[in-house]
Amino acid sequence: MIFEDDETLQMYIEESLDHLSNIENDLLLIEEAGADIDEELVNNVFRAAHSIKGGAGFMGLSNIKELSHKIENVLGLVRSREIVPTPETINTLLRAFDTLKDMIHDVEHSNDMDTSEHIVALIGLTAASLPDDEKESLSGTLSIS
Repeated sequence: MIFEDDETLQMYIEESLDHLSNIENDLLLIEEAGADIDEELVNNVFRAAHSIKGGAGFMGLSNIKELSHKIENVLGLVRSREIVPTPETINTLLRAFDTLKDMIHDVEHSNDMDTSEHIVALIGLTAASLPDDEKESLSGTLSIS
């Protein structure tokens, strides 16, 4: 699946790391703004996750794709103001992005890395914005703590 000399893969890695370079600062600014959401800033972070997800899907990097997708879901809810970017939300996103960066740095082993802790935390954030009846149906399929 992964080839060290593959130019496309190397371009993907470089572009992904470039997308991730300002994520921490952007997320902290989003947190600082709180409910007064800066849509452009949220869109920048969302697009970074979206680009990483798309490339990962093309490259067969399923863990990177899945984690990026869950990050994207949370950011979509922040963007639509269904989730207020609290310190807890931002910390969850920061940890997920840190793991994403680690996986991209070690892309060859990324599909073997355990991302379940982040996936569950991100799903928990998205589930918190659901109506109560939908939360109940989700809790039967996933343990959210």
